[in-house]
Amino acid sequence: MRLEVIDMAIGYEKPLLEGINIKLEKPLLLQVIGPNGAGKTTFLKTLAGLVRPLKGQVLVNGVKATANPEVAGKFMAFLPQLATTKQVGLLPISVWEFVEVGVRLCHRKKGKEISREELRNSVREALKHVELEPSVWNKNMWRLSGGQRQRALIARVIACDAPILLLDEPFSSLDPEGKFDIAHLLGGLRKEKIVIATCHDPELLMVQTDLIMFMGRGFYIVGKPSEVLRGDVLRKVYGESIVEFADHIHICDFHA
Repeated sequence: MRLEVIDMAIGYEKPLLEGINIKLEKPLLLQVIGPNGAGKTTFLKTLAGLVRPLKGQVLVNGVKATANPEVAGKFMAFLPQLATTKQVGLLPISVWEFVEVGVRLCHRKKGKEISREELRNSVREALKHVELEPSVWNKNMWRLSGGQRQRALIARVIACDAPILLLDEPFSSLDPEGKFDIAHLLGGLRKEKIVIATCHDPELLMVQTDLIMFMGRGFYIVGKPSEVLRGDVLRKVYGESIVEFADHIHICDFHA
C-alpha cells in the first residue's frame, strides 16, 4: 500500500499549509501534531477526499483520490472527532447496527459482496477489539456514555478493514484506562496498516509512533521522533507558546 501527497496546499479560502509532500509505503503510525487551528483536521479530511485541496494531489497506489471520497473510501477509513458527531448519539440505532451499516457501506465502495456470516464476524471482532462489552452491543447509541460512543466509532472504522486509517482525536472522551486500551490497539494496527492520527496529548501514542508530522504557523516537517522532536522545530510550530527551562521545553498551548 502506498499513500502519496504531492505538492499539496490545504485550507479553505486561504491556505493553512502549502507544499506538502509525503510518501508512505509500509505499515506504520504517523502522528500529526500541532497547535489548535494548524490544520490537522483539514489535513485528514483532505486525505479522505472530503475536502478539496487548494493545490496538489492525493494518490493511493497510483490512483488519484483527490477530492473524491468514493475513490478514497476504497482504501481509507476515517474517524471524525467525537465532538463533530453529536448527531450519532441521537440515532435510533443500536451499537451493532451502527457498526454493521459502516461495514456494508465500506464494501459497497469497494464493489465487493459480503456474506451475512462475514458481516457478523466483522462486527463482532471489531467490537471485541475496542473492548465494548456484549451487554452494550444492542443498546441504542444515544444511551452510551461518551467513552462508549467513541469506542463504537473506532469499532466501525476497524470493521471496514481498510489498509489506511485516518483517526482524528481517537482518545476523545475516554478515561485513562480506555486511552491505554486504544493506544495498545493502534500499536497493533500499525504493524499491518498505515495509521495517521491526531491527538491532543501526543505522549499517549508516542511509544507506538513511527513518524511525526509537526504542522503549524505555515511550517511542517515529517520524520522519526528522534529526528524532529527538537527545540528549533517546536519553536517554528508553536512560536511564543514555547517556554524553555534548563532541561526541558514546555508548550503553553491547551491543545498540545
